[in-house]
Amino acid sequence: MKADIQETALGRRSPVVGIRCVVLAWAGHLHRYLISGGVTVVADLSLFWLLTSVFDIWYLYAHFISRSFGGVICFLANRYYTFSRPAAAGIAGTAVRFLALYLVSFLISSVLVYAFVTGAGAGAVFGKFAAECIVFLFNYTVMKYWVMARRRTDV
Repeated sequence: MKADIQETALGRRSPVVGIRCVVLAWAGHLHRYLISGGVTVVADLSLFWLLTSVFDIWYLYAHFISRSFGGVICFLANRYYTFSRPAAAGIAGTAVRFLALYLVSFLISSVLVYAFVTGAGAGAVFGKFAAECIVFLFNYTVMKYWVMARRRTDV
C-alpha cells in the first residue's frame, strides 16, 4: 500500500504540511513587497542622506522627514502593486490602518536608529538602514493581514 505524503498513517494531515501551508500563505506577496520595499527604501535613504549629509539636519529629524516621504510611496506601492487593491472602495479604512502601522513602525525604527547611532556608534545612514531591515518583516506581516487585507466593505 502506497502512503500518501500529505497524510499520516491515521489519515490526519501532517503538522509539517500545515506549517508549510502557513508559510506559503504568509509569503504569497513577499516578492512584490520586496520590490516595492526596495523602491521605498531607496527613496527614504536617499532623502535621509541628503538631509543629514548635505543640509546637516539632525539624524532623528531627518528620519522623521524621510520616513514620512517613504511612507507615502510605501502606501501607494503596496496598495496598487503589492496587494493589488486598485479600486477606490475601502481606501479610507486602508489609509487609517496604514497610518496606525506607520506610527508603530516609526516608533520602533526611531528607537533602533537612535540605538545604532548613539549607542553603537554607527553612522546615521547605516543605522537607519539596519533599523529599516529589522522592521521589514513586521511591517510586511501587519500590512498583509491587517492593513491591506480584503474586507467585505471593499467590494
